[in-house]
Amino acid sequence: MRCVNIDWLEVYVKESQKLWPCNADFFRARGWVVNEREYGTRVYDEMFVLEDNDGVPFMEVRRNPASGASDFTGLDLYSCHLRLTNVACYKGNPVQAMIDFILRYNYEFQRIFRIDICYDFEKFDSGDDPAKFCRRYLAGVYSKINQCKVAAHGADNWSAFDWESISWGSRHSMVSTKIYNKTKELMATGNKKPYIQYAWFLHGLVSDPINLTKKNKQGQVYKPDIWRVEFSMKSAARGWLIIEDTTRKNHKKRAIEHRLTLFDSKDKLWQRFQDLAYHYFRFAIYKSGVRKDRCSPKQLFRFDSDRNFMKIDALPAPSKPVQEDEILKHRLAHYRDCHADPKIREACKIILDNIDRTDVRRLVPKVSIEQIKILQAAIKLKMDCPERDVMEILAEVTQLIEKNEIF
Repeated sequence: MRCVNIDWLEVYVKESQKLWPCNADFFRARGWVVNEREYGTRVYDEMFVLEDNDGVPFMEVRRNPASGASDFTGLDLYSCHLRLTNVACYKGNPVQAMIDFILRYNYEFQRIFRIDICYDFEKFDSGDDPAKFCRRYLAGVYSKINQCKVAAHGADNWSAFDWESISWGSRHSMVSTKIYNKTKELMATGNKKPYIQYAWFLHGLVSDPINLTKKNKQGQVYKPDIWRVEFSMKSAARGWLIIEDTTRKNHKKRAIEHRLTLFDSKDKLWQRFQDLAYHYFRFAIYKSGVRKDRCSPKQLFRFDSDRNFMKIDALPAPSKPVQEDEILKHRLAHYRDCHADPKIREACKIILDNIDRTDVRRLVPKVSIEQIKILQAAIKLKMDCPERDVMEILAEVTQLIEKNEIF
């Protein structure tokens, strides 16, 4: 059994307008024990944690944007973040728990803000010791295929460095990768996460979840170092590209949505871990003067055979109105207003209209020019005849355009 889990699950939602405000008093009135913080966050004025029937922290709620409704932040009065607590991530099915909570209180799901998938193990599938692998990697024996920004943490034990963690990417990266000694981390924090130790026990990583010991094949008791490879996916993630044929140079791709149901079972979690490891935890044996992709691969995990790997995709960079376009529009309008020649005025109008249509298509890329024309004409007719039905106007304008009687 693979000890693969979700270690962080946070979503961006909007509160139901009928139930708003879903504040601390709202949940108290519905039987929840609410631990409310006296201060909020940099983004939200309110923050509180809901406890389940056993008194265990279950859901962290951050709401009431400090900036109010703002085009700059993209938030409005109903914006809210929900984060499953760490202990809740290891209890039952965390994704289903999040979905049930969203449905129960009529939140409008917007997107996954952050999700971390982790895999705990004592040795790599290849038999490599993680500590030795880290030392060899930092010594230049291996080279990583993707994510060149790296940071390492460890201790100088005089005889040699004891590397405890290596991370790739940054806090701004869409996907960041980390390998670290989870046993040492738990010891350093005073064993404050017994639910993780219990997960290790269930998956055979330890025989004694209290003392974190295990018996080897000879029956001797020892204390294994459990290592963790963890991938953290941030809100820039838009979807997953399924690579349908990795054997051909021009392989086909198809996209699926980055949604919660991709992570709602242990089997799916292991599939997603493999997808991420295939792209973000790949190494090659370094050879001087040879490109990375031509060096011999360093196999660490055994992936399921006969499967198509998926690669996470980023949100496209927002195609914001360029400042130069705004300056051009201002100058064209000024130039038009300063000239009486109808040809000059018409030429300026054509250019300005084209810039406006480009702006609309930038904001709503699936809208065609014909649809924009229909909307523009319908708005004009509605303003001239406010008593007329909107759908009636749209139908009339559409027919006129089809007959080439306008525009």
